[in-house]
Amino acid sequence: MQLGYVTDDIDAAASYLESRLGTVDCVRHYKSSLGGGRPPVGAGAGAGAGEPRAPFVVVDGEPAAEWVIDVALVNAGPTNLEIIRPVGGAVDLYRGAIRPGVPATLHHLGFRVDDFEEASAVVAASGRTWKQYGDSGGIRFGYLDMTAELGHFVEVMELDEASAQGFAHLEAASNAVRDGEASS
Repeated sequence: MQLGYVTDDIDAAASYLESRLGTVDCVRHYKSSLGGGRPPVGAGAGAGAGEPRAPFVVVDGEPAAEWVIDVALVNAGPTNLEIIRPVGGAVDLYRGAIRPGVPATLHHLGFRVDDFEEASAVVAASGRTWKQYGDSGGIRFGYLDMTAELGHFVEVMELDEASAQGFAHLEAASNAVRDGEASS
């Protein structure tokens, strides 16, 4: 569902997608932070159904005290394009892939899953661990380091209803422009 990119200049990268690749305007979020939270303890721990979840991120097995990124989001039809600029804290997972002066560099492929716990069990059964995982309060996510085999990370995401709607709105905005141009 997603192609994830990294950049050292979020505005230049978003402008590149808009002007050179013809996307609609990117939705930009500056200084998004998940640092300082702690993951729930125990199997099935955390908020109950319908209750808000506390945001957190774990990098290399350690809860991150600081984790701040800028993000730009836009869709090309059903495919989400995400651009991440690492800002501060435990964000070397993104920083290490940046090619300075280039609008954006492919970093990860993102896949939606229905059950993040089930995806985590599959990762563990394969003898691997998440390089980074967390919960934004609306998206539970994990990054599997596939750089040696594939040249990029693989991200899996379990979306709550509000987050799924957010991605649906990005797709609808993309489709509205495409459908408008087709009927002109």
